[in-house]
Amino acid sequence: MKYTTSLLLSSLLTTCLTCSVVTQAQTIETINVSQIRPTQPAIGDDEVKIKVAKLRLDRQALFESFCQDIGAKGIKKFDDSSSLSRPDSFTCLAAQGTEVKKLKSAVIGPDHHIYLTDGHHTISTYRALANDQDFPFSVRITNNFSHLPSMAAFWEIMQQQHLAWLKDPQGKTISPDQLPLQVSMQAMQNDPYRSVVYFLRGIAYDKPEHAPPFLEFYLGSWLRSEQPVTAQQLSTQAGYMAYLHRAAEKLVAAKGSSPATQSAQSPTLYQLGQRKTVNEKKLAKLAEPGGKISFLFNGK
Repeated sequence: MKYTTSLLLSSLLTTCLTCSVVTQAQTIETINVSQIRPTQPAIGDDEVKIKVAKLRLDRQALFESFCQDIGAKGIKKFDDSSSLSRPDSFTCLAAQGTEVKKLKSAVIGPDHHIYLTDGHHTISTYRALANDQDFPFSVRITNNFSHLPSMAAFWEIMQQQHLAWLKDPQGKTISPDQLPLQVSMQAMQNDPYRSVVYFLRGIAYDKPEHAPPFLEFYLGSWLRSEQPVTAQQLSTQAGYMAYLHRAAEKLVAAKGSSPATQSAQSPTLYQLGQRKTVNEKKLAKLAEPGGKISFLFNGK
C-alpha cells in the first residue's frame, strides 16, 4: 500500500502522541555536552553572563547547582582545583540521573542526535564556566523520534508539538539546517529581547502555572515589534534601565487580548502572564547593588 508523506506523518504523529509520557520520562541519556544540539538559534547572552559571573564568585553554588541539574541531588565534595571539565575532581551526593525530574528535557532525532528542548541557558552557562571544554551531562529523553522516516518529518513534528523555536533574533523564520550544532554562547546567536524578558519577569509579567511553550520568546517578539531597542541603548546601566522602564510600561498598558505575534498559533499577552501594573519596587531593585542589572555592569 502506498502512503503519501502527509498521511504517513499524520500516522506517526498520532502514534507518538499516544505514547506513554511516564515511560519516556524515565529514559536518561548521559553524553558529552558538546554533542547536545539546540532546538532554537539564540539565547539571551546577558542572562547567561549574569549567571556565569555569580557562579564564578560562589563555587559552592556552582557545584551545588550543577549536581542538581544533572539529577545528582547536590554537591558532596569539591576543592579549589575542581572543574566541571574534570568530573573526577568533585563528587555529587548521588549518581547522575538519580533525580529524573531535575533533568533538562531532550528528544532523539532520526539522525540519532540528542536535541535539547529545555535548558539552553543552563547548559550555555556551564559551558562558559568550563571555558567551553567538554564534560558529561545527563538529560531526560521525553520522545524518541529515531523511527521517523526523515529529518523533515522530525522537524515538522517538533514544530507541531512546540518543541522547537525556528526564528532568529530578528524575528525571521529559519530552516532547521540553520540551527547551530552546539548549545553554547559561542555557537548560538544573542537575542537581546530574550534577556530583557528575563529581567522583566515578576515586573511586567508573571509566568503562568501552565505557561505556553516559548513564553519568553513570544514576549520578546512582541517587544521587538512594539518597543524596539538598539545595542547602543543597552550598552550602559542607565540606558538598560531606561529601556526596561519603557518596556515594562508598554507591556502592562497593552490590551491583554492582543496576540504576541502575527502567527495564528500565537498566545495572547494575557495568556503569557501580562501584569496589570508594573512592580516598580522590583524594577528599581534591578539597579541596586546585588540586582541583576547592577551585577551585569558592575559585577556586584
